[in-house]
This record gives sequence, C-alpha cells and structure tokens, in this order.
Amino acid sequence: MSLINALNWRYAVKRFNQDILNQAQLNELIESVRLAPSAYGIQPYQLIVVSTDTVKQACLPYSYGQDKVANCSHLLVLAHKTELNQHDIAAFIEQLAVSQGKSINDLAAYQKQIEADLLTRTPEQQANWAQQQCYLALGTLLTSAAASYIDACPMTGFDVNGINQVLGLSEKGLSAAILCPVGIRAEDDHAASRFKFRLSQEQLVVNL
Repeated sequence: MSLINALNWRYAVKRFNQDILNQAQLNELIESVRLAPSAYGIQPYQLIVVSTDTVKQACLPYSYGQDKVANCSHLLVLAHKTELNQHDIAAFIEQLAVSQGKSINDLAAYQKQIEADLLTRTPEQQANWAQQQCYLALGTLLTSAAASYIDACPMTGFDVNGINQVLGLSEKGLSAAILCPVGIRAEDDHAASRFKFRLSQEQLVVNL
C-alpha cells in the first residue's frame, strides 16, 4: 500500500475489536516514535505503553467516557517534560557526542545554542515547547500505524491531572499530552464507512 493510500485508509477509530497487537507490530510503532523528528533532536518526552487491562480501566474515568481507552490492544501515552534544565541538555549533548563519535567540546557551540533558547524560557513556556514536540512524534506514529494496517485514535480530550495520577507521571516530571489507543478496528465500527473529509489542495495550499 502506498503512503497516500495508507493515509486515506486510516481514520480515528471509535471501536476496536479484541485482537492484541503482537510484539513485532508494537515494536514498529515504538520505533517510529523513537525516530520521529523533534526540535534540536532532544525529544523532551516519553512514550508510555499501557498493556495492562487494570491500568487501562483506571484511565477510563479520566477520558470523558471514551471507552476505546480501555477497549484497545494497547494505550500509548505521549507525556512531555514539564521543565527542562541544564542537566537535561548536558545529558543530551553527551549522548549525541557518543553517537556521532565526537567529543563534548565539539558540540559546545550547539549546547550553548540550545541553552540560550530553552533555559531563557519560563517553566510554562518550556512545558508548552515540550508538548509541541509530542505532536511531531504523534504524526510519525499515526503514519507508521496506517502503513502497517494498525488502527489508532489520537486523543487530547481527557483529564490531564487524572491521567497523570493514574500513571504516576507528575513525580517523574512528566505530564500527559496525548492518549493514543491502538489496535484493529471492529467490523461494526460505524466510523469506518464515514466519508473522509479534508480540504481540497486548492483550499489548503497557497503558492507564492
């Protein structure tokens, strides 16, 4: 299936069947998030993979009645850092240097550039910036899922504090940004046959 066909195939699933994704399928989704772009490459978030039914059920009261959170193969949660500090940046630079076969001194200018941007922001601004990076990861995740015939339903409508409490995120310096149940669509999911509406290219694109 071509990428465009895969994007036409996907939709926000309302009802999943009882199939459980195998480890290879799950690893494909996880790897897509790992390889997703982010500003500076710093990836200020974590991917939480919820496979336990009790934990999924515990998330349900904070999901505004959207039962697909509990009735899915896996619940993927993108949670962003609520604050970034000099240690976070230094740790990133250290790992980057190792991966590129460079010394930390070789990346000193890059480190200062990141610090000059992120460390001059307020904690609220840092959290907003980190949350934005989750959406870049989400786009890659959804595209990867569609290309592999895996269904997903990204959600931002939920009680953040409640989800943070269930998953123990606050004490880790994280906050839930996106819930994304994944699995296989149910045959009787009425949303599957709904016409897919998007703006036309003429409406969407401005050529200058």
